[in-house]
Amino acid sequence: MKSSKFVLGGLLALSAGLLAGCSMTGAGNVRVHEATLYGGTQERIVWVYGTLGSSTQSSLKIGGAAVTLQPQVGQDPLALAGTLSVNGKATYRLPSTPSNVKVNVTRDAAGLFSVRPEGGAALSGVYFTDGMRWQKLSTTNGVATGVGVNGLAGAGNLTSEEGAALGQALLGQGPLAVAVLNEQSVADAALTVEPAPQESLRTALYVLPGVRTVSSIGTGTTGTVTTTPGTGTTAGRVGFVEVASGTNSSATSGAIQIANTQTSLGSVYATAYGRQTGIPAAPRLNAGETAVGIFLGQRNTGGYSVRVTNASAQNGVLTLTVAVTAPGAGSITTQAITSPWTLVRLSGSYSQVRVVDTNGTPLQLGQ
Repeated sequence: MKSSKFVLGGLLALSAGLLAGCSMTGAGNVRVHEATLYGGTQERIVWVYGTLGSSTQSSLKIGGAAVTLQPQVGQDPLALAGTLSVNGKATYRLPSTPSNVKVNVTRDAAGLFSVRPEGGAALSGVYFTDGMRWQKLSTTNGVATGVGVNGLAGAGNLTSEEGAALGQALLGQGPLAVAVLNEQSVADAALTVEPAPQESLRTALYVLPGVRTVSSIGTGTTGTVTTTPGTGTTAGRVGFVEVASGTNSSATSGAIQIANTQTSLGSVYATAYGRQTGIPAAPRLNAGETAVGIFLGQRNTGGYSVRVTNASAQNGVLTLTVAVTAPGAGSITTQAITSPWTLVRLSGSYSQVRVVDTNGTPLQLGQ
Protein backbone atom coordinates (compact mmCIF):
# COMPACT_ATOMS: atom_id res chain seq x y z
CA MET A 1 0.00 0.00 0.00
CA LYS A 2 2.85 2.34 0.83
CA SER A 3 4.39 1.59 -2.53
CA SER A 4 1.13 2.40 -4.32
CA LYS A 5 0.90 5.77 -2.57
CA PHE A 6 4.44 6.55 -3.63
CA VAL A 7 3.71 5.75 -7.29
CA LEU A 8 0.47 7.74 -7.26
CA GLY A 9 2.19 10.68 -5.64
CA GLY A 10 4.93 10.56 -8.26
CA LEU A 11 2.41 10.53 -11.11
CA LEU A 12 0.55 13.49 -9.64
CA ALA A 13 3.79 15.41 -9.28
CA LEU A 14 4.76 14.61 -12.86
CA SER A 15 1.35 15.70 -14.12
CA ALA A 16 1.57 18.95 -12.21
CA GLY A 17 5.02 19.56 -13.64
CA LEU A 18 3.78 19.08 -17.20
CA LEU A 19 0.87 21.43 -16.64
CA ALA A 20 3.16 24.06 -15.17
CA GLY A 21 5.56 23.69 -18.09
CA CYS A 22 2.74 24.36 -20.55
CA SER A 23 1.76 27.62 -18.92
CA MET A 24 3.38 30.56 -17.23
CA THR A 25 0.21 32.19 -15.92
CA GLY A 26 -1.97 29.15 -15.32
CA ALA A 27 -3.14 25.92 -16.93
CA GLY A 28 -4.46 26.37 -20.46
CA ASN A 29 -2.38 29.48 -21.27
CA VAL A 30 -1.17 27.86 -24.51
CA ARG A 31 -2.86 28.97 -27.76
CA VAL A 32 -3.07 26.58 -30.71
CA HIS A 33 -3.80 27.64 -34.32
CA GLU A 34 -4.12 25.11 -37.15
CA ALA A 35 -4.23 25.39 -40.95
CA THR A 36 -5.66 22.22 -42.52
CA LEU A 37 -4.73 21.97 -46.22
CA TYR A 38 -6.55 19.85 -48.81
CA GLY A 39 -6.33 19.36 -52.56
CA GLY A 40 -2.84 19.79 -53.99
CA THR A 41 -1.32 19.93 -50.50
CA GLN A 42 -2.66 17.53 -47.87
CA GLU A 43 -1.15 18.65 -44.61
CA ARG A 44 -2.06 19.98 -41.17
CA ILE A 45 0.15 22.82 -39.92
CA VAL A 46 -0.14 23.71 -36.24
CA TRP A 47 1.31 26.79 -34.54
CA VAL A 48 1.65 26.62 -30.75
CA TYR A 49 1.86 29.98 -28.95
CA GLY A 50 3.03 30.35 -25.36
CA THR A 51 5.92 31.09 -23.05
CA LEU A 52 8.24 28.81 -21.15
CA GLY A 53 9.42 31.22 -18.47
CA SER A 54 12.27 29.69 -16.48
CA SER A 55 11.73 26.25 -18.07
CA THR A 56 13.73 25.13 -21.08
CA GLN A 57 10.96 22.91 -22.39
CA SER A 58 7.41 21.76 -21.76
CA SER A 59 5.02 19.08 -22.99
CA LEU A 60 1.45 18.63 -24.13
CA LYS A 61 -0.57 16.33 -26.36
CA ILE A 62 -1.76 17.24 -29.85
CA GLY A 63 -4.18 14.79 -31.43
CA GLY A 64 -3.28 12.26 -28.75
CA ALA A 65 0.47 12.44 -29.48
CA ALA A 66 2.84 13.76 -26.82
CA VAL A 67 5.02 16.61 -28.12
CA THR A 68 7.87 18.66 -26.67
CA LEU A 69 7.74 22.45 -26.66
CA GLN A 70 10.96 24.46 -26.66
CA PRO A 71 12.07 27.96 -27.71
CA GLN A 72 11.41 28.67 -31.37
CA VAL A 73 14.04 27.55 -33.89
CA GLY A 74 13.83 30.90 -35.72
CA GLN A 75 15.15 29.94 -39.17
CA ASP A 76 11.96 28.43 -40.60
CA PRO A 77 9.71 31.01 -42.37
CA LEU A 78 6.78 29.54 -40.44
CA ALA A 79 8.48 30.35 -37.12
CA LEU A 80 6.30 33.24 -36.00
CA ALA A 81 6.75 35.66 -33.12
CA GLY A 82 5.26 34.27 -29.91
CA THR A 83 5.29 30.63 -31.07
CA LEU A 84 7.21 27.71 -29.61
CA SER A 85 8.97 24.97 -31.53
CA VAL A 86 7.28 21.56 -31.49
CA ASN A 87 9.57 18.53 -31.42
CA GLY A 88 12.37 20.76 -32.65
CA LYS A 89 10.40 22.13 -35.62
CA ALA A 90 8.80 25.53 -36.14
CA THR A 91 5.34 23.97 -36.39
CA TYR A 92 3.68 20.61 -35.76
CA ARG A 93 2.86 18.99 -39.11
CA LEU A 94 0.98 15.83 -40.02
CA PRO A 95 -1.04 14.63 -43.05
CA SER A 96 -4.65 15.63 -43.60
CA THR A 97 -7.34 13.22 -44.78
CA PRO A 98 -8.29 13.38 -48.50
CA SER A 99 -11.54 15.31 -48.93
CA ASN A 100 -14.30 15.14 -51.53
CA VAL A 101 -14.71 18.91 -51.71
CA LYS A 102 -13.07 20.63 -54.67
CA VAL A 103 -12.77 24.11 -56.12
CA ASN A 104 -12.18 24.89 -59.80
CA VAL A 105 -10.58 28.23 -60.70
CA THR A 106 -9.53 29.48 -64.15
CA ARG A 107 -8.20 32.86 -65.27
CA ASP A 108 -7.82 34.83 -68.49
CA ALA A 109 -5.25 37.35 -69.62
CA ALA A 110 -7.67 40.24 -69.08
CA GLY A 111 -7.52 39.73 -65.30
CA LEU A 112 -10.84 37.92 -64.85
CA PHE A 113 -11.30 34.68 -62.91
CA SER A 114 -13.97 31.99 -62.85
CA VAL A 115 -14.62 30.27 -59.52
CA ARG A 116 -16.70 27.11 -59.24
CA PRO A 117 -17.02 25.12 -55.98
CA GLU A 118 -17.58 21.38 -56.39
CA GLY A 119 -18.49 18.45 -54.14
CA GLY A 120 -20.53 20.57 -51.76
CA ALA A 121 -17.68 22.95 -50.95
CA ALA A 122 -18.82 26.00 -48.98
CA LEU A 123 -16.34 28.86 -49.37
CA SER A 124 -15.74 32.06 -47.44
CA GLY A 125 -12.90 33.37 -49.60
CA VAL A 126 -10.68 32.58 -52.60
CA TYR A 127 -7.09 33.71 -53.18
CA PHE A 128 -4.88 33.46 -56.27
CA THR A 129 -1.15 33.73 -56.88
CA ASP A 130 0.71 33.77 -60.18
CA GLY A 131 3.76 32.53 -58.29
CA MET A 132 5.00 36.00 -57.39
CA ARG A 133 2.16 37.94 -55.77
CA TRP A 134 -1.26 37.29 -54.21
CA GLN A 135 -4.76 38.53 -54.98
CA LYS A 136 -8.03 38.04 -53.15
CA LEU A 137 -10.90 37.32 -55.53
CA SER A 138 -14.14 39.29 -55.37
CA THR A 139 -16.48 36.29 -55.21
CA THR A 140 -16.49 32.64 -54.17
CA ASN A 141 -18.75 31.48 -57.01
CA GLY A 142 -18.84 32.95 -60.51
CA VAL A 143 -16.83 35.55 -62.42
CA ALA A 144 -14.39 37.42 -60.19
CA THR A 145 -11.76 40.12 -60.22
CA GLY A 146 -8.76 40.27 -57.89
CA VAL A 147 -7.22 42.83 -55.57
CA GLY A 148 -3.67 42.62 -54.22
CA VAL A 149 -3.21 41.30 -50.67
CA ASN A 150 -0.36 40.23 -48.41
CA GLY A 151 -0.39 36.47 -48.78
CA LEU A 152 -3.48 34.82 -47.31
CA ALA A 153 -4.36 37.85 -45.20
CA GLY A 154 -7.85 37.53 -43.74
CA ALA A 155 -8.26 33.86 -44.69
CA GLY A 156 -10.49 32.14 -42.16
CA ASN A 157 -9.12 32.32 -38.62
CA LEU A 158 -5.50 32.85 -39.67
CA THR A 159 -3.79 35.81 -38.07
CA SER A 160 -2.27 38.36 -40.44
CA GLU A 161 1.19 36.95 -39.63
CA GLU A 162 0.09 33.36 -40.26
CA GLY A 163 -1.61 34.33 -43.51
CA ALA A 164 1.48 36.18 -44.72
CA ALA A 165 3.84 33.33 -43.79
CA LEU A 166 1.67 30.63 -45.34
CA GLY A 167 1.22 32.71 -48.49
CA GLN A 168 4.97 33.22 -48.75
CA ALA A 169 5.55 29.47 -48.34
CA LEU A 170 3.23 28.75 -51.27
CA LEU A 171 4.86 31.24 -53.66
CA GLY A 172 7.11 30.13 -56.50
CA GLN A 173 4.96 27.14 -57.44
CA GLY A 174 3.31 28.67 -60.48
CA PRO A 175 -0.31 29.82 -60.66
CA LEU A 176 -2.38 28.36 -57.83
CA ALA A 177 -5.55 29.19 -55.96
CA VAL A 178 -6.40 28.77 -52.28
CA ALA A 179 -10.03 28.58 -51.18
CA VAL A 180 -11.16 29.00 -47.57
CA LEU A 181 -13.46 26.07 -46.73
CA ASN A 182 -16.26 25.77 -44.21
CA GLU A 183 -14.71 23.76 -41.39
CA GLN A 184 -17.82 21.58 -41.14
CA SER A 185 -17.45 20.41 -44.76
CA VAL A 186 -14.01 18.81 -44.43
CA ALA A 187 -13.00 15.28 -43.50
CA ASP A 188 -10.85 16.04 -40.44
CA ALA A 189 -12.13 16.93 -36.99
CA ALA A 190 -10.26 19.57 -35.06
CA LEU A 191 -7.20 18.22 -33.26
CA THR A 192 -7.56 17.62 -29.55
CA VAL A 193 -5.06 19.39 -27.30
CA GLU A 194 -4.25 18.37 -23.73
CA PRO A 195 -4.17 20.26 -21.42
CA ALA A 196 -6.96 22.31 -22.97
CA PRO A 197 -5.45 25.48 -24.51
CA GLN A 198 -6.61 28.98 -23.78
CA GLU A 199 -7.47 29.34 -27.47
CA SER A 200 -7.88 26.81 -30.28
CA LEU A 201 -8.50 28.08 -33.83
CA ARG A 202 -8.58 26.26 -37.15
CA THR A 203 -8.73 27.29 -40.82
CA ALA A 204 -9.47 24.75 -43.58
CA LEU A 205 -8.00 25.53 -47.00
CA TYR A 206 -8.22 23.92 -50.45
CA VAL A 207 -5.08 24.35 -52.57
CA LEU A 208 -5.52 24.17 -56.36
CA PRO A 209 -2.19 24.03 -58.24
CA GLY A 210 -1.80 24.67 -61.96
CA VAL A 211 -4.64 27.16 -62.40
CA ARG A 212 -5.50 27.09 -66.10
CA THR A 213 -5.43 30.09 -68.42
CA VAL A 214 -8.39 30.32 -70.82
CA SER A 215 -9.03 32.61 -73.78
CA SER A 216 -11.68 34.67 -72.02
CA ILE A 217 -14.10 34.56 -69.11
CA GLY A 218 -17.54 35.98 -69.61
CA THR A 219 -16.45 38.77 -71.94
CA GLY A 220 -17.01 37.28 -75.38
CA THR A 221 -13.58 38.45 -76.46
CA THR A 222 -10.27 36.73 -76.96
CA GLY A 223 -7.67 37.49 -74.32
CA THR A 224 -4.13 38.50 -75.10
CA VAL A 225 -0.94 37.66 -73.30
CA THR A 226 0.66 40.63 -71.60
CA THR A 227 4.39 41.18 -71.43
CA THR A 228 6.60 42.58 -68.71
CA PRO A 229 9.65 44.78 -69.19
CA GLY A 230 12.98 43.07 -69.63
CA THR A 231 16.52 44.37 -69.62
CA GLY A 232 17.66 47.16 -71.92
CA THR A 233 20.09 46.56 -74.75
CA THR A 234 23.75 47.39 -74.16
CA ALA A 235 26.94 46.15 -75.78
CA GLY A 236 26.64 42.37 -76.09
CA ARG A 237 23.34 42.29 -74.24
CA VAL A 238 19.93 41.74 -75.76
CA GLY A 239 16.69 43.23 -74.47
CA PHE A 240 13.93 40.72 -73.74
CA VAL A 241 10.43 40.49 -72.33
CA GLU A 242 8.90 37.56 -70.51
CA VAL A 243 5.82 36.58 -72.48
CA ALA A 244 4.48 33.94 -70.11
CA SER A 245 5.54 31.27 -67.62
CA GLY A 246 3.95 28.40 -65.76
CA THR A 247 4.39 24.99 -64.17
CA ASN A 248 2.02 22.74 -66.08
CA SER A 249 3.47 22.20 -69.58
CA SER A 250 3.21 18.92 -71.47
CA ALA A 251 7.01 18.60 -71.67
CA THR A 252 8.13 15.57 -69.67
CA SER A 253 11.80 16.13 -70.52
CA GLY A 254 13.87 19.30 -70.47
CA ALA A 255 13.89 21.19 -73.76
CA ILE A 256 14.60 24.51 -75.48
CA GLN A 257 12.19 25.52 -78.23
CA ILE A 258 12.99 28.38 -80.61
CA ALA A 259 10.33 30.21 -82.60
CA ASN A 260 11.07 32.59 -85.49
CA THR A 261 7.60 32.45 -87.07
CA GLN A 262 4.03 32.74 -85.86
CA THR A 263 3.47 29.07 -86.67
CA SER A 264 6.47 27.90 -84.64
CA LEU A 265 5.42 30.13 -81.74
CA GLY A 266 2.06 28.39 -81.82
CA SER A 267 3.89 25.08 -81.41
CA VAL A 268 5.73 26.41 -78.35
CA TYR A 269 2.40 27.51 -76.88
CA ALA A 270 0.95 24.07 -77.56
CA THR A 271 3.74 22.55 -75.43
CA ALA A 272 3.46 25.18 -72.71
CA TYR A 273 -0.31 24.83 -72.31
CA GLY A 274 -0.67 21.24 -73.50
CA ARG A 275 -1.95 19.92 -70.18
CA GLN A 276 -4.87 22.28 -69.91
CA THR A 277 -8.14 22.69 -71.76
CA GLY A 278 -7.97 25.62 -74.15
CA ILE A 279 -4.67 27.05 -75.31
CA PRO A 280 -4.57 30.89 -75.16
CA ALA A 281 -3.77 32.73 -78.35
CA ALA A 282 -0.06 33.36 -78.85
CA PRO A 283 1.00 37.01 -79.10
CA ARG A 284 2.06 38.37 -82.46
CA LEU A 285 5.69 37.62 -83.36
CA ASN A 286 7.00 40.34 -85.66
CA ALA A 287 9.57 39.86 -88.41
CA GLY A 288 13.08 39.95 -86.98
CA GLU A 289 11.99 38.71 -83.54
CA THR A 290 12.72 35.40 -81.79
CA ALA A 291 10.80 33.67 -78.99
CA VAL A 292 12.48 31.03 -76.82
CA GLY A 293 10.67 28.57 -74.58
CA ILE A 294 12.64 26.90 -71.78
CA PHE A 295 11.09 23.74 -70.34
CA LEU A 296 12.62 22.17 -67.22
CA GLY A 297 10.87 18.84 -67.63
CA GLN A 298 8.74 16.88 -65.18
CA ARG A 299 9.00 17.33 -61.41
CA ASN A 300 7.25 15.27 -58.74
CA THR A 301 6.00 18.24 -56.69
CA GLY A 302 5.39 21.95 -56.91
CA GLY A 303 7.96 24.47 -55.76
CA TYR A 304 9.99 24.56 -59.00
CA SER A 305 10.17 27.50 -61.41
CA VAL A 306 12.46 29.00 -64.05
CA ARG A 307 12.95 32.64 -65.09
CA VAL A 308 15.29 34.37 -67.54
CA THR A 309 17.45 37.00 -65.85
CA ASN A 310 19.78 38.07 -68.67
CA ALA A 311 20.26 37.70 -72.43
CA SER A 312 23.36 38.32 -74.55
CA ALA A 313 24.51 37.48 -78.06
CA GLN A 314 27.89 36.84 -79.65
CA ASN A 315 28.69 35.58 -83.15
CA GLY A 316 25.03 34.86 -83.77
CA VAL A 317 24.65 32.67 -80.66
CA LEU A 318 22.07 33.77 -78.08
CA THR A 319 22.90 33.06 -74.42
CA LEU A 320 20.11 33.12 -71.85
CA THR A 321 20.88 33.19 -68.15
CA VAL A 322 18.16 31.63 -66.03
CA ALA A 323 17.38 31.34 -62.32
CA VAL A 324 15.88 28.01 -61.31
CA THR A 325 13.96 27.75 -58.05
CA ALA A 326 13.56 24.44 -56.20
CA PRO A 327 11.72 23.73 -52.93
CA GLY A 328 13.83 23.67 -49.79
CA ALA A 329 13.77 20.99 -47.12
CA GLY A 330 10.47 21.05 -45.23
CA SER A 331 8.81 23.41 -47.73
CA ILE A 332 5.06 23.35 -48.27
CA THR A 333 4.74 22.01 -51.80
CA THR A 334 1.79 20.98 -53.89
CA GLN A 335 1.75 17.21 -54.26
CA ALA A 336 1.20 17.16 -58.01
CA ILE A 337 3.31 16.45 -61.08
CA THR A 338 4.58 19.76 -62.48
CA SER A 339 6.58 20.78 -65.53
CA PRO A 340 7.91 24.36 -65.16
CA TRP A 341 8.54 26.58 -68.15
CA THR A 342 9.10 30.16 -69.26
CA LEU A 343 8.87 31.95 -72.61
CA VAL A 344 10.73 35.12 -73.62
CA ARG A 345 10.70 37.27 -76.75
CA LEU A 346 13.72 39.15 -78.10
CA SER A 347 14.66 41.40 -80.99
CA GLY A 348 16.83 39.68 -83.60
CA SER A 349 16.77 36.32 -85.36
CA TYR A 350 18.56 33.46 -83.64
CA SER A 351 18.77 29.76 -84.41
CA GLN A 352 21.36 28.81 -81.77
CA VAL A 353 20.59 29.29 -78.08
CA ARG A 354 22.66 28.46 -75.01
CA VAL A 355 21.03 28.36 -71.58
CA VAL A 356 23.20 28.80 -68.48
CA ASP A 357 22.50 29.17 -64.78
CA THR A 358 23.40 32.24 -62.73
CA ASN A 359 26.93 30.88 -62.28
CA GLY A 360 27.43 30.61 -66.05
CA THR A 361 27.26 26.80 -66.03
CA PRO A 362 25.25 25.20 -68.89
CA LEU A 363 21.83 24.29 -67.54
CA GLN A 364 21.24 20.56 -67.23
CA LEU A 365 17.66 20.44 -68.44
CA GLY A 366 15.54 17.62 -67.10
CA GLN A 367 17.72 17.22 -63.99
